[in-house]
Amino acid sequence: MTAAAPAPAPTARPRAGGALARIALLDIAFLNWRDPWHPEAGGAEAYAHEIARRFSAAGAHLTFVSARYPGAPAREYRDGLRIVRAGGTFGVYAAAAAHLLRNRHAYDAVVDFQNGIPFFSPLFTPRWTADLCVIHHVHQEQFDVRFHWPLNALGRLLEKQVSRRVYRGRPIVVVSPSTREGARRELGFGNPLHIVPNGRPAGASAEPPGARSATPALTVVSRLVPQKRVDLLLRALPALLRRFPALRLDLCGDGPELPALRELAARLGVAQAVVFHGHVSDARRAELFHRAWLTVVPSVAEGWGLTVIEANAVGTPALAYDVPGLRDAIQPGVNGRLLDPSADLADGVAAALAELADPAAMQRAAARCRAWAAAFSWDASAERLAEVVLEELRRVHRHRRSRRGANDLAVLGRFTALDAEATERVVAEALRQTDTWSREGDAFQVLLHGCDEVQALAALARLGVHDATVSLAGGRDVLVGGPSRRLAERGGRGTPEDRS
Repeated sequence: MTAAAPAPAPTARPRAGGALARIALLDIAFLNWRDPWHPEAGGAEAYAHEIARRFSAAGAHLTFVSARYPGAPAREYRDGLRIVRAGGTFGVYAAAAAHLLRNRHAYDAVVDFQNGIPFFSPLFTPRWTADLCVIHHVHQEQFDVRFHWPLNALGRLLEKQVSRRVYRGRPIVVVSPSTREGARRELGFGNPLHIVPNGRPAGASAEPPGARSATPALTVVSRLVPQKRVDLLLRALPALLRRFPALRLDLCGDGPELPALRELAARLGVAQAVVFHGHVSDARRAELFHRAWLTVVPSVAEGWGLTVIEANAVGTPALAYDVPGLRDAIQPGVNGRLLDPSADLADGVAAALAELADPAAMQRAAARCRAWAAAFSWDASAERLAEVVLEELRRVHRHRRSRRGANDLAVLGRFTALDAEATERVVAEALRQTDTWSREGDAFQVLLHGCDEVQALAALARLGVHDATVSLAGGRDVLVGGPSRRLAERGGRGTPEDRS
């Protein structure tokens, strides 16, 4: 948190006439392990829920299929969504397959949210249905943490070899560059991969009640399961309390590890410094994040790290190990610190708290955190996922492939047009749904996905642009969407095979 860094450019907001406007009246199913109101709902459920309700608000007919849990009705309408619950923790997969077979011709698109094991929706839908798979993070190693043989081996097989065959050629949505890398390297996916990051909490611009704690305070929000490794922070507390006797840890969340964590805190003699809040409301979570000096995320890996952005939104920096997902959510020197996986957690937290003890340093960190969180929004994420849905719908209806294959590179192109109005019409009509562009006067900037510099120049030449300068896009460009997301602002678009 010591290095100065420029604030990221604000994320462009979806505009009228964008992809969300063009999914109106489509019938779309979201398949997710749990629904947002499940007692064990977490970041994956927040992601599915926030995007689902924006699809519904845009006019799509949205059905949310998930597991049924005690006390939950099998059918209900909530937040503009048709909720269908069936099966249990594992039975939901068979129940979802049966639902798709019964409604085989009902859905234009199915978005399959993989929580370790996908729903394999292409097996149960017609070929003209747009089937997408959303991967938050790769679970290959985590199957060994949660299951014994043979369930762990079965989980790895389903996530890797079986998924690779069932979803071959279909678009995969990932939430971060780390997940994209894992899908390529660990799962061997050769599909087109699209990054659609998490957003930030609603109302994050409003200042929560209360003030920053006068004494060192940590707030941790997590599902209490083994892979989150909250026990590492409790084990670090004795050393931290020797340096900061007034330190307090607010631990929010529930899960099977809660009894063991309470016992561990008592055994270590730190129970007086820890408050176990259990599940808290959004408002209470924001209030506790705002009170804290720092949030700590000791997970073994994440798809992204939604709690990082939730803390950043109220000006609180984050500390985590340099592991997949968290290395994308945390920009060192901007919104927090990353520790080497072998580093001592107590030393890392102590160094961060010592720096934040200076009020001026805390104010600078808070400003950087808010600027980074402002680069993300659920509106923009929903727009980006809608773009992928529309792109796949056009592909399956035409039974043809785009000229650009699976490629994780992205290119920023800049050029000046003699006839800016005519060029804008060509760009809006010809680029792919998932590309982005912006115009300022006669100057254009485009972000082309799935190509290198040579392919980008060739694509622009097909649009009549021959004087563009191009460069590979960085991770921040890809995460926040590059230039202003003005694709589709003008209306109709060409089909993928007609475009560059």
